[in-house]
Amino acid sequence: MVEPAALQGRTYSLADELTIGRAAECQMTLDDNFVSQKHARVYPSGGNYVVEDLGSTNGTYLNRTRLSGAMTMQRGDRLQVGNTVLELA
Repeated sequence: MVEPAALQGRTYSLADELTIGRAAECQMTLDDNFVSQKHARVYPSGGNYVVEDLGSTNGTYLNRTRLSGAMTMQRGDRLQVGNTVLELA
């Protein structure tokens, strides 16, 4: 994670699908009021990673561009959900 500073350096495995949100059943649970219960998901596809918004209220952003569908991520890309920014390492 890149932001917020309190979570900087935290890492998550992307071996399988990773759901992001405030709900307890998400693999990445965030305490962020701007994040929906089930906000977004990242999953492997054809040797790459794909991110998609799950109908969140505030949207999901890849490199500051709001997702309008599933998008392929590259190393170094920044994914923003609410006030939380993640970087694909």
